Amino acid sequence: MMDYKIIDTRKIIDYINSFSCEVAVDDILQNSGADRLRVYPALFELEQEGFLEVVEREELGAPLIVRRRRDASTDSA
Repeated sequence: MMDYKIIDTRKIIDYINSFSCEVAVDDILQNSGADRLRVYPALFELEQEGFLEVVEREELGAPLIVRRRRDASTDSA
């Protein structure tokens, strides 16, 4: 059985890693290839694990812009 959560998280990580700077969450939603419904939960988990940091949030707390933490391992998932 395929674990789509892991697959989508890997797509998000790979997409973020393809940038040297900040990434808009809208770009992740549109271009990473991950299921749109899994993006926000995956970003939350990646933030909790210390892989990424949220640069900007909307009023209710959802991330708008993220970046990989400089000290983060590249094989988080």
